[in-house]
Amino acid sequence: MGGGGEQFIPRFFPDATLESIAALRERAWFMPNGLHQPVGAYVVNNGRNLFMVDCGGHSSFIPTTGRTLDALRASGYQPEQVDTVLLTHIHPEHALGLSYDGTTRNFPNAEVVVSAVDHAFWTDPAQESRVPQGQRFIEAARRAIRPYAGRIRTFDLAREVEVLPGVFSVPAPGHTPGHVSFRFSSGSETMLIWGDIAHQTVIQLARPQWRVGVDVDQAMGVESRVRTLTMLAAERIQVGGVHVPWPGFGRVVPDGEGFAWVQRPFQI
Repeated sequence: MGGGGEQFIPRFFPDATLESIAALRERAWFMPNGLHQPVGAYVVNNGRNLFMVDCGGHSSFIPTTGRTLDALRASGYQPEQVDTVLLTHIHPEHALGLSYDGTTRNFPNAEVVVSAVDHAFWTDPAQESRVPQGQRFIEAARRAIRPYAGRIRTFDLAREVEVLPGVFSVPAPGHTPGHVSFRFSSGSETMLIWGDIAHQTVIQLARPQWRVGVDVDQAMGVESRVRTLTMLAAERIQVGGVHVPWPGFGRVVPDGEGFAWVQRPFQI
């Protein structure tokens, strides 16, 4: 996904300047002219459920997104086989894969699982003034979930909830009021898919205290990010996120005043 131009950086990172961010971007071989970030999704087959964690966006909202269904089919599965879609939050590049037109269920047999706080935030007219990105994001969120009325299961944000066998929600509010990560446990192994704890792994891990201008609660977003990164570095568990580089897995390690992303290599 391409990002905004240089003028977008101060809005996204209000604590940064173009000069303070330049060295971080150079170290990562970032492309010039703004912020660029991948958009991914995860499919998991645990032998009991075939489920998605987030499900991508659509070209009607961001032109370079919307290939999740093609990728799912290429991996050997059909959308009809997916029984659950877990949403970290209802932002368009995470949720519009549910329905492109607001009428068709792209996953016709799936239940959608999202925190009660996030569902209420995007569906309650009284909350609309709190959305930093405005009406376009609100419309996209409602379009995504509209065809799943009666198929949406919500859970409590205030605690960890086992949303599927071996899959637990981990509260991480701030980016949106109901934003969560999902922790997977199998025997002695653990993995976390962190949602939008970081959009730019190089920049935000190096400077985790920097606020994000598109967070609904910027201070809370910083707290969730620092807490999550500290835990990941201490426990050395594998992690994924919708905006991390391909192939979408890595680890977090301490690095100076912040952290660094160590990419898991793609192995054939």
